[in-house]
Amino acid sequence: MSLNFLLGGCFGWRPSKMPKADEGTTQVWLWTMKVIFIIPLGIAAFESRKVYNTVKGIPEILHPPYNEHVLLAHLLTYIGTMTIFTWLFISSTLLIFHWKAWKSPYILLMGLIDLGLAVTLGTGIVLQAAYLPSTSSGCSNANTWQIVGMNKSFFSVIADSSPPSSAENKCQWFVSAWSEAVVSLSFQMLIAYVGVFFDEREYSFLNPFRPLFYLILVVISPPFWIHTHVVPRLRFAYRYILKLCRITGVKPLKFDQPIPYTPRDKHIVVTNPKLQQFLTIEHVLLVLVDNLHYEDVINLSLTCKSVREAVFPHRDLNYRIPKLKKRVCNEDSKKPCLYCNKKICFDCKATRFFPGLPGRRHVELCQPYCAKCYYTHFSRHARGTKKPCKCNISDRALEFQQMCRTCANSEPTVLRDSRFKRYQQEARDIADGIFLPPGEKAKCGSCKLDLKSGARWWVCGKCKGECRDAIHPPFAKRRKPLDVEKAEKQEREFHELETSRWLKWMALFRNE
Repeated sequence: MSLNFLLGGCFGWRPSKMPKADEGTTQVWLWTMKVIFIIPLGIAAFESRKVYNTVKGIPEILHPPYNEHVLLAHLLTYIGTMTIFTWLFISSTLLIFHWKAWKSPYILLMGLIDLGLAVTLGTGIVLQAAYLPSTSSGCSNANTWQIVGMNKSFFSVIADSSPPSSAENKCQWFVSAWSEAVVSLSFQMLIAYVGVFFDEREYSFLNPFRPLFYLILVVISPPFWIHTHVVPRLRFAYRYILKLCRITGVKPLKFDQPIPYTPRDKHIVVTNPKLQQFLTIEHVLLVLVDNLHYEDVINLSLTCKSVREAVFPHRDLNYRIPKLKKRVCNEDSKKPCLYCNKKICFDCKATRFFPGLPGRRHVELCQPYCAKCYYTHFSRHARGTKKPCKCNISDRALEFQQMCRTCANSEPTVLRDSRFKRYQQEARDIADGIFLPPGEKAKCGSCKLDLKSGARWWVCGKCKGECRDAIHPPFAKRRKPLDVEKAEKQEREFHELETSRWLKWMALFRNE
């Protein structure tokens, strides 16, 4: 008899491929399990027979208020165990002496018979579970077990019919027989499984590996789907809500605006105008500062009011300062002061062992990520794979810092607080794209695509972990669109943006 119908699908669907089995191995397993199962099943069968005869001989417990299925439950258990016990001898004999003739159809038939017997035995076990304790420890209150009204308990009636037994002993006997039947059912279900799912073909419905595969799929698929689809979205939504909550806490930073220097020309008395006239000539002044440091130029301007006006003219200050910055100090080692942004070089710098600046790392290393890249790299990863940035541990470590001599003589705490406030503003400007050329947008640190206005996700460029520091704004504002007619003016303003920062330090040139 052909069993090719087990290979078919429906509507173009076909069962998935499974590992190929061996029919001979199935027969060996069936025979081995049946032989091993004979002795424990025989014990359970004869014990079930004794219990059934006891129940049948006590008519009182076969009617309400006791369970109405008492006799049926023990009858099914008795018939199931005895029939299986007999069938074990028959099927084992057929498998050992006629194994060549017992091919696929007969193995399937044997498996279906085993399955039917297992269902019969299982029905009796389930019916008994309604009025028996699940374990022997529940027999300690056998005299009061499931009492209805003024009637005696189920086990008390059985004990009275066969003195001098007690209700507790009868309860333990019933539970022991029921437990043996449960063990027998487990063995029988395993035998039925091997007999039914016997087909060695890879695409058969009854391939022995198919139920295990589907069982694992059913058990693992829901948690896996929740872990890969639901949890990342919840994690992303949680982080987004935290950013929304931070919006109210982001307030504009206020800086002390320096008072513009306005010289009082009528009060300036030049006793020796030669130096003032000499420095007023810009070409001469620029040649002079070629050999000076920037702090020397500032000290030169403090000689007198007329010299200060010659070096730093208030009407031409925005253009004079960039020219002076370009000429002063050693060109090879020139860089801005860490705290006041004045130009320093190797010869005029001062080195101090100060605590680190927390904001510097965020401004120099942290990169913005778009929502898609953040979701891919952080939300979809399990906790611990992409840990939050922990670099703040080393932010305040003492380090050697290079600065101008003026800042070197100032209070470190005041310098650090003032610089951190500027770092905060700079971090906001970076998020909004203030420092970018007109028409250019900020790029995602991962996919390099343009970032739109909205939420900003920051990643530390040092450890590649998510940076959650409050210095980064949670959202970026929309930049004003580029006006084509004013493009030339905006480009010029961007070119002079670095120069405009010096307006914050014009307090050095206040009127005395």
